[in-house]
This record gives sequence, structure tokens and C-alpha cells, in this order.
Amino acid sequence: MIQDPILLVDDEPEVRSALLEALQGQGYTADTAASGEEALERMAHRTFPIVLTDLHMPGGLSGLELMAAIRQRHPETLCILITAFATLDTSIEALKRGAYDLIQKPFRLSEIEAVLDRALDHARLVRQVGAYREELETRILSRTRDLHEAHQEALALCDLSLQGLAADSAGEALAPLLDRLDARWAPDGLACYRPTQDGQLSAATRRGPRPLPAHLDRPGPGPLAPPGLGYPEERLVPLGHAGWLYLGFEDRSAFSEADPGFLLLARHLEFALRVKVRG
Repeated sequence: MIQDPILLVDDEPEVRSALLEALQGQGYTADTAASGEEALERMAHRTFPIVLTDLHMPGGLSGLELMAAIRQRHPETLCILITAFATLDTSIEALKRGAYDLIQKPFRLSEIEAVLDRALDHARLVRQVGAYREELETRILSRTRDLHEAHQEALALCDLSLQGLAADSAGEALAPLLDRLDARWAPDGLACYRPTQDGQLSAATRRGPRPLPAHLDRPGPGPLAPPGLGYPEERLVPLGHAGWLYLGFEDRSAFSEADPGFLLLARHLEFALRVKVRG
């Protein structure tokens, strides 16, 4: 059965019932209305992608007037007009007013089916385009929000780095940046180490419930393995040539060294270490 519902509008009961029975027999989903006013009432409670309406319906809205009201209230609905007086002027006027197609009486069921199938395909395409547009708008809004948040984060980190320039020690310069890191990823142990002339790593600052060593041995150049300071999950992240950042977690964390937010914060930590080493 074709699930997209079609609304049949005609003031003649025999025409409505015959067309409804014929279309349902071919697998279409359809409903009927005896006037333009009844059609609008039905459309207020149910979505009809296609409306098939008689052009001339004395005593109420004409097919053209119904189509105009539908275009205003349900712009995505396609209207197909049926008329026994399909003059060239009538056809042109109907198409100018937005009719999808016009069918002349008397007609064969195959003619109706061909027009309905084209209209249903068109309506589905319109819905797909609308859904894609909504998805695209949602993604653009989300991306814009992400960029705004990243911009705000960058400004906040710059402010913290500027505050660090006036600090008396590396620990004081690093503290606000580490506070921000702590608020985002919540490590249980946190420390910054910088290289010394004797080849060791010396703690510029350290915090957490487990005592972290003031110095770490550095066996040689290249990446360093986590030093094994008692936390089930450990990370030792290089801060350029300025030093190393240690993070220890009691439980499994969602921390990722590839997180853009962390990469930006790490550069500010590197900057603070470099400035204070030179100072």
C-alpha cells in the first residue's frame, strides 16, 4: 500500500466514492472531503502531501480558492486540479497559481495514477530536501556554537597566561591553567616537571592526594614512559621542550591528549614554563 495519504475533494458524492474505491483498490491511501472548507478542516489535523480537487465546486470554495488557501497554510502540499472545462486559459491560470498538474474530465484511472505517482515522488523529494536543509542548519548552528565556545576558551586561556606573566614563580604562573585543566578533566594527581641541567626533571608544581616526587629521572632523550607513581591510569605529556605534564587518574578517564581543548591548554602551559625558566 502506498502510505502517503491523498485527499480527494469533490462536491459530488458519487465521484468521491468511485474515485476513493478505485484508488484504494490500487493500493493508495486516500481520504475524502465534500468541500474546500471540509478539506481545510481535515488538513488541520492530518498531513496530506497531495490534494486532488475538483476545480468547480458551487456553493463553497472553488478549486483555485482551495489551492490558494492550501499554499498559504500548507506550502509543501501539492494540488492537482480536476475539471471538465480545461480551456487553455484555465490551465494557464491554474499553473500560474501553483497547481502541480491539471486533469480533464472524463479521465481514465491510469491517467490519475500516472499524475499521482509523479506528484508523490515529487512530494517525497521535497520532504527529503527539507529534512536535509533542517539537518544542515542544525549542523551549522552546532558548528557555530562550537567555534564560539572555542573562541571563548582561547580568550580565557590568554587571560590566564597574561596573569601568569606577573606571577613570582612558575608554580604561581601555572596554577590558574592547572585549575582549568582540573575542572575539565578532573585528574587526581597533577604536576608539571621541567628539565634541569643534571638531566633530571624537577617539579615546578604538583598537587593531588598521593605525594608526587619533586624530581623524576630521565633516562635519555625521546618520549618518557609514565613514571609509575601509584595511579591506575597515568599520562606523561610533553610540553614542547619546556617540560612535561603529569596526570594521574584513580578511575578510568575520558581524557585524550588529542582533544583540541587540551592541545590549546598545553601550549599555554608550555608558554608559562618557558617564560618562568627565562625569568
